[in-house]
Amino acid sequence: MDTNKDETVKVEAVDTTPVVQDEAMPEAAAASSTGEYPPSVHKVHRQLLAIFDPENIKKDNFFRELVERDPEHWVPIKKLSMIKRFKEILEGDLTLFEQAVALAPQDFEMNDEKTQLRSIMEEKKEEVKQDLHADSADKKNARNQQIILNHFEVQNKRSIYSKGFTVDPEPTEAELKEFYSKYGRILSLRHRREGNGNKRHEGAFKGSIFVEFETPEIAQKVVEEAIEYNGQELLNMIKADYVEMKRVEKYSDAEFNVSRITHRHLVEYSNAEEYGFKEIKELVKSVANVGRLEPLENKKGCGVLELFKTTPEEFLAKLPDQKLENINFCLVSAAARSYFNKIQKEAAKNGRGNGRNGGRGGRGGGRGGRGGARGGGARDGNKDGRKRGNDNPNNQEINNKRARTIVEVKSSAITAPTN
Repeated sequence: MDTNKDETVKVEAVDTTPVVQDEAMPEAAAASSTGEYPPSVHKVHRQLLAIFDPENIKKDNFFRELVERDPEHWVPIKKLSMIKRFKEILEGDLTLFEQAVALAPQDFEMNDEKTQLRSIMEEKKEEVKQDLHADSADKKNARNQQIILNHFEVQNKRSIYSKGFTVDPEPTEAELKEFYSKYGRILSLRHRREGNGNKRHEGAFKGSIFVEFETPEIAQKVVEEAIEYNGQELLNMIKADYVEMKRVEKYSDAEFNVSRITHRHLVEYSNAEEYGFKEIKELVKSVANVGRLEPLENKKGCGVLELFKTTPEEFLAKLPDQKLENINFCLVSAAARSYFNKIQKEAAKNGRGNGRNGGRGGRGGGRGGRGGARGGGARDGNKDGRKRGNDNPNNQEINNKRARTIVEVKSSAITAPTN
C-alpha cells in the first residue's frame, strides 16, 4: 500500500462513522513519528477510536447492533475487517488489529485467541471516576476530621484538669458544680475513673476531674484560684496542657492513636417562645448549615440545634452578642447534648428518625412546628409561623411517624490518654 498518497477512506452505507483521514507524510517522517509500529497500525487505531466512540455508537445502528450482540461487547475482527474503512487499510492483514491493540492497551483489548476485540475506554473512565470519587470522599473526611480536631483543641483550652479530691467519699457532681459555678457557666464535669473505653465511667474514682467552662478565660481563672476543696489542696491544669503532658510521657515523639468517633456540633438556644421551628432554623441558615432541632423539656423557648460544616465556636463568633433577632445562642451543655442524643436514638429505634414533638426536619428545615404542621407550626392561617401559646415547641409531645435517616458527622480524632 502506498502511504505517500493522500488517502480518503470511503464509507459503506451501513457505516455512518466519520472517517479519520490521514495527511500525507514522507516515509522517514512517518517512521520517526510512529516508533516501532508502521503507519498502517496507527491508522487502524485511529479508526477504532472513531468507530467505538460512544457518540458514534449512539447513532450508528449497524455498529451498535454488532457491539451489543455479545453481552461483553466483544466484536469479531473478521466482522471489523469487512467494514470498508478497515478493509482498505488492512489489505487482508488481520494482525494489524492485534498491533493496534498493543499500541493502545489502555483503549482496547483482545481475547486470548486473538479473534475478537472490544473497547475498554468506558471501563477506564469509570475506574478514573471511581478513583476521583474516592479521592473526593477522602478529602471530605479529612476536612471533617480537621474540623472536629480543631473543635476539640478549642474545647480543651476552655477545660481544666483538677486533681486532689478525696476518693472515699468522692464528691458528687452536684457538689462540684456548686463549687465551680461561682466562676462561670459549666458546660460539663466528669469524674475520672479507672478503666478504658466504655468502662471508663464505671471504675473507681481517681481523685481527679475534667471541667469544661464557656471560655478559656474562665478556665484560666479557675486554675489560678480554685486551689483548695474541703481542705484538700488541688493541682490544676488547663486540659490542653494536661493532654500534651501525657502525650509526651506516654508516646514521646510517636503519633497518637487515631480512632473513629461520632460527634455532633450542637448549640443551645433560648428566648425563642415567640418563634416556630421553621423560623428558628431559617434564621440560623443565614449563618450556617442547620440540622435537627430539639426543644428542651420544661424550658420554654429553649432547645438544641445541630450544625453542619462549622463548629459551634465559629457559628457563635459570627453572631453579634451571640444573638439572632431575639434568640440567644450559646455552647451546648453536657445535659442538653445528652438529651438531644437520647431523642435521636429513640427516633432511630422507632423508625421515625427526626425526634419528637412534631418533627424538626433535616437540613432544609423540613416539617416544623406543633403537631407536624408545615412552616414552623403555622396554623389557623397564621402564615408567619408565630402562633403564640400553641406554637411553643416545649409544651406538648406529638409523635411524628415520618421516617428520616439520622446523619452523623463521622471523622477521626486523637484519643486522649486516660491515665
